[in-house]
Amino acid sequence: MKSISTYLKMAALVFFAMLAFGCDEEDPSETFNHDDTSNYYGDWKRSNMESYVRFESSTAITCVGGQETFGTFNASEPSMTFVVGGETIKFPLQFDGDSMLVGVPDQAIDTHNAQVYYRSDNFPCDGGGNGGDGTGNVMFWISSDFGCGNISVTVNGYGGAITGYYNSSPDCGASGAANFTLPAGSYNFTASCSGYSWDGTVTVSEGSCYKMQLTL
Repeated sequence: MKSISTYLKMAALVFFAMLAFGCDEEDPSETFNHDDTSNYYGDWKRSNMESYVRFESSTAITCVGGQETFGTFNASEPSMTFVVGGETIKFPLQFDGDSMLVGVPDQAIDTHNAQVYYRSDNFPCDGGGNGGDGTGNVMFWISSDFGCGNISVTVNGYGGAITGYYNSSPDCGASGAANFTLPAGSYNFTASCSGYSWDGTVTVSEGSCYKMQLTL
């Protein structure tokens, strides 16, 4: 029998897919043609709602309702991947010039249709808290493999996960780190993996990034 926490994680996973990318009756994937000469990078807006995606190098960022979610972008597939509630959700992508098709993630196969996005000159979450909107970023990272699997991180009720490590302090939004965008202020955090746990306080300043390294 699956635990309640497993069901909650899966519910959060499907909720993220539906919130960020939605579900419609029509699925345009059958008529969309991928052109691998297209420029993948930059800002994209969903055709029928205020949902945005940005690709920068190997980073994917969604912006929905003023809330950013950081993930990874794989241009070779292409695809974008996010960690939500400690679970991994992967969206296949197709591009045709100034159009992008966001495909169906496995976890939302029965509730989600592919959606078309178009090039956008606007990204409401622009700057990840650097645009004078009263928010800032906090990033949690590690410098070596602790051998305990993914590290779940919770700040102000929001969950994320550290899935990789860096030899030196990475840039904010780095894949493998746990990234959050929050209003300026001080917040308690907790983090845990198999055999280890952390807790403490982080301070978020408007327009800046606080980097918290977890150590053993």
